[in-house]
Formats: sequence, C-alpha cells, structure tokens
Amino acid sequence: MTFEFIDNSVAIDHAARRRIRTHAATGKNTNKTLSRSSKAVVLKKDNYASPFRTPAIIRKALRSTSDRTGDAEVVGIERPVSDGVLFPIPVPARSKGLVREGVKALFFFSGARYNPELDGALEMPDHMGSVWVRYFFLDEAYFHCSVATTILCSKNLVNETTQGMYHIACTYRIIQERLMSATDATSDMTIAILVVMSQYERLQGQYERGYVHIQGLRRMIELRGGVKQFGSECCGVILKVLRADLEYALQLGSRTLFGIQGIEYLRTLRSVCSDYETRPNGQLNNCGTDRVLQDFLREDLWTTSECVRSVAVMLNEAGAGQRQKLGADEFHHTILYLGFSLLHINPLRSSSESNSTPAPNMSILEQAIHLGLIAFLVSFLRGLDQRISDKPLLSHRLRLTIKDLMLSVETGQGSKVIKCVLLWTLFIGSVAVFKPSDGEWLIPTTRTAMQALDLSTWEDVRQVLAAFPWVYALHDRTGIVLCSTQKFLEIPHQSN
Repeated sequence: MTFEFIDNSVAIDHAARRRIRTHAATGKNTNKTLSRSSKAVVLKKDNYASPFRTPAIIRKALRSTSDRTGDAEVVGIERPVSDGVLFPIPVPARSKGLVREGVKALFFFSGARYNPELDGALEMPDHMGSVWVRYFFLDEAYFHCSVATTILCSKNLVNETTQGMYHIACTYRIIQERLMSATDATSDMTIAILVVMSQYERLQGQYERGYVHIQGLRRMIELRGGVKQFGSECCGVILKVLRADLEYALQLGSRTLFGIQGIEYLRTLRSVCSDYETRPNGQLNNCGTDRVLQDFLREDLWTTSECVRSVAVMLNEAGAGQRQKLGADEFHHTILYLGFSLLHINPLRSSSESNSTPAPNMSILEQAIHLGLIAFLVSFLRGLDQRISDKPLLSHRLRLTIKDLMLSVETGQGSKVIKCVLLWTLFIGSVAVFKPSDGEWLIPTTRTAMQALDLSTWEDVRQVLAAFPWVYALHDRTGIVLCSTQKFLEIPHQSN
C-alpha cells in the first residue's frame, strides 16, 4: 500500500475527507466483501409480528382427528394486546382504566397500613400474595366491593359516586343471594366481603350503617364455632375482622363485639409484647413515675400501660439502630391486642352513660392514663386511605379529662406526677386525636402545663414525655410544633 501525505495546513473539504477514509480502509478490508441491508428491509423485519403457534401436541391431534388438508396447516392465534389482567366478570372497555387503578390500589392496600416514619423500626412484610389480593380475581362480589372502596380511597372522596354506587349495588345483590345458601353463607369469602363492605361504610363516615356488617360478622363466626375455630390459614381474615371491630368500637364508644374471645385469640399470636415479658423490671423505669403510678392505677390498667410503654421503648431502640427491627405483622398483632385490652378495661362510653361523661368507676388519673394510651394506639391505626380517621368521642373524653387535671393543677392540689400526666395527654392527644381547630384551648393549656413543671425548651418536654409511651420518629414532629408555638407566644410577653 502506497503512502499518501495530507496537507493539514489548508482546509480539508468533503472530497478530501472521503479520500482519506477510503485510503485508510483499503488495507484493513482487503479481500473482504461488506454487505449491508437496506433500511427499508430492516424496518420491515422489525415490525413484522410473527403469529403465535399452537403447541406441537395440539397440531398432531388436529392432524389425526381430521381428514381435511387444511387442518394440517399452522394455526395462528390472535396476538393479545392488553395488560394481561383477567377479572372474574366481563369488564367493559370503558371501565378497564378504573379497574386497573383498582388493581394497583389493592396491591397497595393488601396489608396493614403502617406509618412511613416507622420504616427504620419495622421490618415490612411482603403482602403481594395476600388473600385480599387473590380474592379480587376470584369472586365477583369481592371484586365489585373492592372497586367501590378503591374509588373512595384513590380519589379521597367521602360521598358515593355513580360508579361506586353501581359496584356496591352489585355487591349487595350477590351477597343477598349468597346468604340464602347453606354452604356459602358463612364461608371465608363471604366474611372477607363483609369486612370490605364495613370499610366502605367507614370511609364515608356511616358508622351506624357499617356496624350492621360487624354484627353480621360476629354472627357468622359464632355459627362456625367462634374465633378459636379458625386455623392459621384464615389468620389474615380474622385479623381484618378484629381490626374492623376495634375501629368501630373506638368510633362508637362501645365495647368490642368479640371481647374476651378476641383478646384470647390475639394473645396466642406472636407479638412484640413477648419481648417485654423477658425484660428486666428496671429497664423501663424513668423519672420515678412508675412507683407512684403503680400505687394509683388498678392492676389491669397498670399492666397494660407497661406493655404499651415497652412497645414504645422497643420502637425507639429499633429506630436508633440499638436493636433488630420489629416484625410489622407482630407489631400489628400487638396493637390489636392492646386496643382490645384497653376497651375491655373500660369502653369510651359505658352502658350506664347517657352521653359521653367520664366513667364513674375510674379516678381522674386512671381516666387520663387510659385515654392517653388509647390515643397512643390510635396514632398507629391508619386506614386504607393512609389517614387516621377522626375520633370525636375520644377527643371529647380526653378534653374533659384534661380539664379536670388542669383544675387540680391550678388549685395547687396536683402532684408532680399529675402535672406530667397532664403534659403527656396534651402532647399525645395533639398527635392523633385533636384537630387544628382545637388549638384555641390546646395551646394555652399546654403553656400552663409547661409552666407548672418549669419547662421552657423542647428538650425539657421530651425528657418528661420519655416516661410515658412516646415514639420519637412518629410523635416528635407534632410535639416540636406544639412546643414551638409556646415559645412564639412568649415573645410579645417578654418584650413588654
């Protein structure tokens, strides 16, 4: 190959560059033939959709069972163009977008709802294979009710929509027929459908109407021999039933319908309280309040309060990396067990009360601890819509109790423990029970409680709250805001 020298001192035009490339490639591609397909051929090949072929065993069967010559030909199957989701009923094309949204939501709603702030403390389970997802594709009534519930959750609605009313009407029609059947009236599927129907009513605030479903669930389970007759394969269904029972009891102020049966069933499940039973007694002591509270609280309330506080301590330790993460399922079992236990001690509205007056069989201090513990548990009970539903009865009862504690403090009769309990009920109530509209009385009351304990900073307040159930990762943000409000109110006072 001859050498050719290029003068780079002058501008190189297109022809010169082509000459350079041709000359450079001469030696490399000697005796080689380079063939390229045209762009038209390449595009045609890429866009060609080859037909699906039937399996060989089917083609052989077709040849052996038919004498026609055409049967031996390759059978083409129409290529499906869809998301591959199959439903238990025919779904019109106009509704598939909504249903796909429902499917995505159901995968998200399949497990118990947890606070995202607790990601560092809880080991989240995989609920993608949950029965609550599988039922969606197996049963028509469950499908309709789930879609109706999904519409309310995904769009943050309170009132029914036309689409939701259509699906819930279909659910009622199918359930009515199923309840007349001797085999399906109390089946696991029917129980699961009633659970979702109760959630549908709860999302709309129709608790009286939804309570009928809870009563029906209790009757069905009684006909099957009670909660204890359900095996481990039905554990997920029973837990949803007990969760719905607890939420309705908190809203209506009644006792849980499953009561002792629910407590005994939940006690048999793995929970984080089992770790508390093996802890040294002195490990939870803080601020010297334990000894005083134990003397003034009834035994069942004291035992439950210690278990609740141990859960808070373990969450704080797991969040700080001082211990292994807690199992999310075990944590949920524990919350249900403690909720049932607290409402068994005393419901929010006893049968002798005409309204929501304080319980006559408990002292003011016991009422404050009891209601504060319930408020603590409520902060973990997020619904399908990822929100904590309003608890007007609990809010009213807690406010009345705080008023009585304040009266004791203002008259000089309140001990330091009562002042600490008052401060804790104010802060834990602001997390999950009180609304922004309660700030009119909550802010000045909190300021008085802080002054009674000579507290001025959030660090001081946090040290007092550490003696009670308080989870830093979840509750600190609201506590800081409430405490900062007190500092803001002090500015004009100091300037004068």
